[in-house]
Amino acid sequence: MANTPVNWELKNILWGLTDENTEEEIRQKVFELIRDTSFFPTATVNNGQPENRLIDYNMLPDGELYFMTSKGKPFYKQLMERPEIVICSAVDSLYSLKLRVWVKEIPVTDTWVWDEFFKLNPGTVKMYRKNFSIVSVFKLEKGDGEIFHLYAEEKIRRLRFAFGGGEKLPMTYSITDACTGCGSCMDNCVEGAIHMGEDGKCYIRYMDCDDCGICYTKCPLAGTAMISRLVD
Repeated sequence: MANTPVNWELKNILWGLTDENTEEEIRQKVFELIRDTSFFPTATVNNGQPENRLIDYNMLPDGELYFMTSKGKPFYKQLMERPEIVICSAVDSLYSLKLRVWVKEIPVTDTWVWDEFFKLNPGTVKMYRKNFSIVSVFKLEKGDGEIFHLYAEEKIRRLRFAFGGGEKLPMTYSITDACTGCGSCMDNCVEGAIHMGEDGKCYIRYMDCDDCGICYTKCPLAGTAMISRLVD
């Protein structure tokens, strides 16, 4: 797919990350943001209903993120039933990040992780001193995510990524080879994320796309030249 040139004058947008960066580079930045912020709202599912709480995430020397909980808490029970969490929060004032992650419980026999984790959390050791065996540590194993920056009046930049064998979530709207190059989507894209390629067809630069669907409503060949994941 054709790409428009990167505007390097916007190098401070989204911490300088663009679609030229690898997914691993994006993941590293996201993990660093979580490490530095520490507490993030974390959602699970409980009997078909969403539940949310603040969880403290710690990065260990291996560059991975870990958290702990008590085996006596509903959070632990929910993780045992479905070891998947969603982290979503604002970062600073105009940034946000979202992760959908499968987590892995770390056995106590993995002493390196336990030792390193509780070096960072000596208060937790004291808190559970009456029965430390009730503590459980989890690792963010694999998943996908997105970072987002509202950097000017209604101007956005986003990047999606996957890690640990997860699959990157595709954007909702995409243009197919059936595009005739009429330009309706491009003319109506408020973010300027759509451009005309040398082949006379339109293309979306997803890092500038708001995923709003205006292009789909204006495409005369919606459903063929432009498709939506929301439509069966």
